[in-house]
Amino acid sequence: MVDAVNQGALVGHILPLDMNAVEHYWHDVAISVVAGERLLICASVENKLVGTVQLYLSPEPNAPHRGEVYKLIVNSTRRNQGIGEALMHEVERQATKYKRSLLLLDTAQGGAGERLYRRLGWQEVGTVPRHFVDPWGNMTASVYMMRFIE
Repeated sequence: MVDAVNQGALVGHILPLDMNAVEHYWHDVAISVVAGERLLICASVENKLVGTVQLYLSPEPNAPHRGEVYKLIVNSTRRNQGIGEALMHEVERQATKYKRSLLLLDTAQGGAGERLYRRLGWQEVGTVPRHFVDPWGNMTASVYMMRFIE
């Protein structure tokens, strides 16, 4: 998370990074995983964590088929090595396991994430101008995307 924010990722934090907020965030993720609300999928190389992604499993009675992908993060020293793609393939495998056929996500417009998702067959649903503030305080548009899986 620290590396991602320092590299400009829109993952919910701004600079200067508040480490208490980061720890609180991961604590909340752990609680959600234990509660069965989401999956935390991790990638490691040589026993070192190099990437994560989350799959939120919609609990709403009218949306048992839907999941949301959150915060694909790959360490900057490990980018362009297929780790993000591998994490996204695992998201789809897990979504299928949990009987989710529609996946949703949002990503920074024009960023590496958007390029990856498009390459993997995700479809743009729409763009929201000035949706987020990047780590340096600049307004940034986000692109909402979807993918049907079998």
